[in-house]
Amino acid sequence: MKKYYQTLNKEKKNEIKKIYNETYKNTELQSRFTRLNIYIIVAILSAFILLILSYKYEDNHVYSIIISIILIATAIVFIIGKNIIKSNLLNKIALKNKPNK
Repeated sequence: MKKYYQTLNKEKKNEIKKIYNETYKNTELQSRFTRLNIYIIVAILSAFILLILSYKYEDNHVYSIIISIILIATAIVFIIGKNIIKSNLLNKIALKNKPNK
């Protein structure tokens, strides 16, 4: 089921995003999103570094591959969760600013 925000045209979406950016510019939510972005980058980089080092130096590759898969899966879950929270907020803003017929 589509949310109201997803049914809007491009101009309305840009207006809603502008309102979102003004409302949540220096809030706790924005700092948490920034922290989540840092965690995502660190998890993906450490997974790739672990994979490269395991193939270059270690004898047992299974544990390194499993840990790398877990790190990448965690990063993907963080990305999905962040996008769900942001889309819910955008939908709430869109519903609040919905024109009455």
